[in-house]
Amino acid sequence: MDPIKILKRAWQILWSYRALWVFGLILAMAGAGSQGSGSNSSSSSSNNTSSSQQMEPEDIRQFFKDVPQEIQKLFNEGLAKAGIPQADVSTLIWIAVIFVLFSFIFSIVIAIARYVSETAVIRMVDEYENTGIKMTIRQGFRMGWSRSAWRLFLINLIVSLPFILAMILLLAVGAMAIVTFSQSGQDAAIFGVIAAVIALFLVLFVVAIISFFLFFLRNFFWRASVLEYLGVRDSLRRGFQMVRENWKNVGIMWLVMIGLGIVWSFVSIIAFVVALPVILVTAVIGALVAVIPALIAGGLTSIFIDGSVAWAIGAIFSLPLFFTVAFSPWILIGSWQTVYASTVWTLVYRELKALPALTPQGGNVPMLSTESEK
Repeated sequence: MDPIKILKRAWQILWSYRALWVFGLILAMAGAGSQGSGSNSSSSSSNNTSSSQQMEPEDIRQFFKDVPQEIQKLFNEGLAKAGIPQADVSTLIWIAVIFVLFSFIFSIVIAIARYVSETAVIRMVDEYENTGIKMTIRQGFRMGWSRSAWRLFLINLIVSLPFILAMILLLAVGAMAIVTFSQSGQDAAIFGVIAAVIALFLVLFVVAIISFFLFFLRNFFWRASVLEYLGVRDSLRRGFQMVRENWKNVGIMWLVMIGLGIVWSFVSIIAFVVALPVILVTAVIGALVAVIPALIAGGLTSIFIDGSVAWAIGAIFSLPLFFTVAFSPWILIGSWQTVYASTVWTLVYRELKALPALTPQGGNVPMLSTESEK
């Protein structure tokens, strides 16, 4: 397998196959949405104790008893400073519930679009290499809307299990530390927490390595499912088998992609600086476009809540549209990178699948009929 040849061919496909860009945009936006962003702010006070004093288990228990009261106090003070009467609290809660439900539904739509687009890009590149025919965007969606898209979701869920379990373990250790501090003596509590933290770091280190390799192998799991129409279990077995039997070629290609990723991290910074004037223009356009949904959401909210809070809620609802339009140049650049990486791994899978056919001992796994996808 020639890595340079694959990289050049993927570059040619990227710039000549414009229909792939649409699915790349969906993948770039879905990737940004799944990573998300958020900030958690917290405030703490120590009026009764100083940092040099040691807290006894009784003090810790009292601290956790006082937490709900402090939260309620801060909440009431925040409402008073914002000029929101207590009568509007229930309305704000309902608006928050609607926003959460809207975000949940939007996340489901984004997830469906992501896996349909992943399937479409893989199949469109494979079909182009097989027949030389470029599919339209509509044909791409029809190819992506299949059982394989659902299987990609299940495979991704399995690959993410170590990370999910690590997060659950982190929460469990935190809860255990709280219980230990509140029920045990100070020396035993400190020893238990230190031991738990050390064990947690070891587990997280192992999980990080396992997750790293699983997310790398996911490239082959997905393509085994999409290109060979295999189920989840067979896709895992087939992808792992292909990597194991061609570990040298796969290792070289993996190092090449890591190197490209490092280069891309520097290029992306330069591209962001260069595209900054364009992003300023698109930010103005995004603000103008987002005004309409902001006015609609704010107007509907003002029926139930008076004051500037209603318009602030309308602005919050329009933020996703604003950021999408404002950072559209950056999203476009990210979509090119996403399509290019997907194309590279599709070409690698095709090359590895063809390698056994060149030797008398090798053989290809027979492809199932596409009727199973209907």
